[in-house]
Amino acid sequence: MRCVIPSTLTLKLPVLKKPAVLLSLIQQYPSLFGWMGIYAVFWISASSHQTAFAAMIISNMTIVPMLLVWAFIKYQLAPKALHRHQGIFYFSCLLLLIVVSVVATEADLFFVSELIERKMFRHSPEVEASIQRGENQRNWLHAKYIVLLLITMAITTITWLLDERERLNQLQRESRTQLELKYLKAQINPHFLFNALNCIYSLTLLQDEKAPDSVMKLSEMLRYVTDDCRSDRVPLQKEVAYINNFIDFRLIRMEQKPDIQFDCQIENPSYMIPPMVFQPMVENCFKHSRIGDQPDAYIHLSLHQKGKDLTFVAENSIPPHSATAEDKERTGIGLENVRQRMALLFGEKATIDVTTTDTTFRIELHISAMQ
Repeated sequence: MRCVIPSTLTLKLPVLKKPAVLLSLIQQYPSLFGWMGIYAVFWISASSHQTAFAAMIISNMTIVPMLLVWAFIKYQLAPKALHRHQGIFYFSCLLLLIVVSVVATEADLFFVSELIERKMFRHSPEVEASIQRGENQRNWLHAKYIVLLLITMAITTITWLLDERERLNQLQRESRTQLELKYLKAQINPHFLFNALNCIYSLTLLQDEKAPDSVMKLSEMLRYVTDDCRSDRVPLQKEVAYINNFIDFRLIRMEQKPDIQFDCQIENPSYMIPPMVFQPMVENCFKHSRIGDQPDAYIHLSLHQKGKDLTFVAENSIPPHSATAEDKERTGIGLENVRQRMALLFGEKATIDVTTTDTTFRIELHISAMQ
């Protein structure tokens, strides 16, 4: 029984909520929101004893040197000198600290003097006396900027090192995952081809008239395996077409029509899935049931896809004392292959449940939120 995919396609667009959008923006631009928070703290602190305009000038003079040092270390100095030329990195940080702190101190004195002259700066007689003494005020500002810039340098360097370590670890994980997926995918193709060639070989030995048809089916299946399966994801309709061809291919050798059912309820035929993910389970059904030899054998397959969720169920009968040790070993390899691929691709979003009795074998694959 072939599975027919409906031609209608309904798409539902997700509705984004404001909190979700804000959280997404914060996650996407953490540095921007971090600096905005620091600026807000400086402005609130300064506005408690200054006018709003003076508080803004003081906050700007405090945060701008820190922001310049942060940007220069993160985007220029650390990527080019931290790993390979650490001496250059630390010497450059020291020089940057001295230059920026001196410039920031002189600029701070200049703008505060302007605010005092324009009578926009509130201060006590003690503060005015300190400003008039000049040198003491300069030393205090110089110490202030050195402390702030040292903190900025330390936090920026540590953060960059942590981010760089996470980036390298992520690259290693992705590389390892891709290698494992290629290995697991490569295991499927020779196994399928071996069984298919054995089938055609048997038909040609018997000079069966179904042999040409079996070659055509094999050609279509190989085209899917060798061409479409190069991609990481394929449309669900192509995977379903492959299963239909696989079933038809196996039926060629059977004289009577067996109890094989394939029920499909697919909302989106273009739903993307990993290629050849169902093939080991379908092949195991034929292997366990011995459906070509047992009159009461059956294979029942179902594929349900709705929204972002997909469920595939494969159930078959098991004749008494039919499974050999070799069959069990190959079946275990096939199912373990599926488990590993699902774990690598989807993690906890994919579950595989296997139920076995003396007369039935059932496996259910459920994938949630694939797209």
